[in-house]
Amino acid sequence: MYSTLKKEFEKQSKDYRPLILIVDNDRDNLLFASCVIESLGMYFITTKDAEECFSLVSKLLPDIILLDIVMPKLNGLEIANLIKQNRNFSQIPIIAVTGLTSTEDKTRLNAAGFDDYLCKPYMIEELEFKIYNHLKCNLI
Repeated sequence: MYSTLKKEFEKQSKDYRPLILIVDNDRDNLLFASCVIESLGMYFITTKDAEECFSLVSKLLPDIILLDIVMPKLNGLEIANLIKQNRNFSQIPIIAVTGLTSTEDKTRLNAAGFDDYLCKPYMIEELEFKIYNHLKCNLI
């Protein structure tokens, strides 16, 4: 299924290189996700700062946001809620990248406006699948 999504995206995208915003307060998580995205030939920008995330979204309008949930100051639920309430950004898919996996956690993610979630630790293929799946939805 992943290879099918990748091929469909490549057919539709031609020379387009999506921009993925990665928000996580852990440097290793940022490095891992950015390496995966770079290997896909996509652009990325990273931030450890939840408050900077909203500023980057408004300036860059990324194609997808990978957002950690447990962060100091603003948490990922608050950030997602702010983004989804803004008409200019509400269409941007936000994927929660989290270790929170209970049914209650998933309900809170959904209520905050997340389009999908990825449980830490995750496999490279899972991240690639989520990215291609949401990019495909945006290109249709």
